[in-house]
Amino acid sequence: MSAGFRKTTSSWRLRSTRWREVSAALELLALSRKYETLAILRRDRERDGTLASRSTLRALAREFPGALRELDTLPLDEIDRRARDLSEAALGRSEPEAWMIWMAAYHATMRAALLVRTRLIKRVPLEAEGRVAAWAAERSTVPVDEAFVRSVARPPGGRLNRAVFDRLGARFGIASDEIWEALFPSRRPGRYVKR
Repeated sequence: MSAGFRKTTSSWRLRSTRWREVSAALELLALSRKYETLAILRRDRERDGTLASRSTLRALAREFPGALRELDTLPLDEIDRRARDLSEAALGRSEPEAWMIWMAAYHATMRAALLVRTRLIKRVPLEAEGRVAAWAAERSTVPVDEAFVRSVARPPGGRLNRAVFDRLGARFGIASDEIWEALFPSRRPGRYVKR
């Protein structure tokens, strides 16, 4: 092996750590871009009633599942604040806040849940949960296991969001309704009530 290709453990850790930092910054920038897009769409709607095209909304929802709920429910000043705070954190001017990490994880976990659901809709027998989990894990940025496949197949209360938030709660060691309220603050109490 030539000297140019030799890796020491310490240099690998350094590169690996740097890669995680770059990856995290890119995720934060993507979230900032999402909120900037939401702000434009909301301002257009409030200014003259202009509604975004179906293809624009579909692309936004595909990349950021749950974003359309934010478009409809978050106040514009909160959308602007989130865009600004995410940009600052991505540029290293501030530390990422918990909600930022939760939001990135929410989008990734919901994308995985939607992948699993599309596979299950194709009438894959539930005995094949392991195969579905492996298939989805190859296409996802979050871990997908058989328990997740089962929770998507039979989500609590019939709500896919509940399965996703339960997964996030377990991952972060925080009550799922606390994460829900941080990401999608409700205008009325009890929006995410476990039954």
